[in-house]
Amino acid sequence: MISLDVGDCKVDILPVVNGLVSEADRVRSEFSEHESYGISLGIEGVQCLKNRRNIQDEFDVSELDMVYAHHMEIFGKVEIPSPAMYTFIDLVTDTGNLCLALDMNEYDYTELYCDTVGASEFIREHHVAKKGMKRIFDSPTPEGLAKKWDEFVNSSIKSYGKLAEKREEHIANEIKDISNYKKSLLAAIEVERVDGIVGRLE
Repeated sequence: MISLDVGDCKVDILPVVNGLVSEADRVRSEFSEHESYGISLGIEGVQCLKNRRNIQDEFDVSELDMVYAHHMEIFGKVEIPSPAMYTFIDLVTDTGNLCLALDMNEYDYTELYCDTVGASEFIREHHVAKKGMKRIFDSPTPEGLAKKWDEFVNSSIKSYGKLAEKREEHIANEIKDISNYKKSLLAAIEVERVDGIVGRLE
């Protein structure tokens, strides 16, 4: 848990490793009462995970996500959607509170993606996935592996790194906005985005 003051609001950030089933237990153990709760997903993502039991369609999984899951399995069972994320949403829902979407909505993200990622880089994703499958990401912790994988992808496809920075900026701004009218916030954020977000809040 990372704690910092943003204005008069105490912000607690819970870094999570997406996909790893064991992260759900860690989220449960670190969850605590706050005036507000947020998660690094768009509104559509929050609603999808909240209602996941009623959704018949399978969740979309990219080739890069599949390679990430392959490497992360060294630390335990991996599932999609992220157990850490949906567990956090379930816990917030059980308190009777609303889980605030800190990330961009689907329309805004799609617009940003189209403006940032060129056709050649989109096509390059398959090559990067194949290269990533063969690569060894040596890390003693799942958090370290998640960060190394993120660095590999964003350095291989530069525009993906720009997208990540834009997401960090947006999420940090949402947290700042919440801090204007709430006294405390607990936010679940994927570990690879945490440093960039905290740096924008300090």
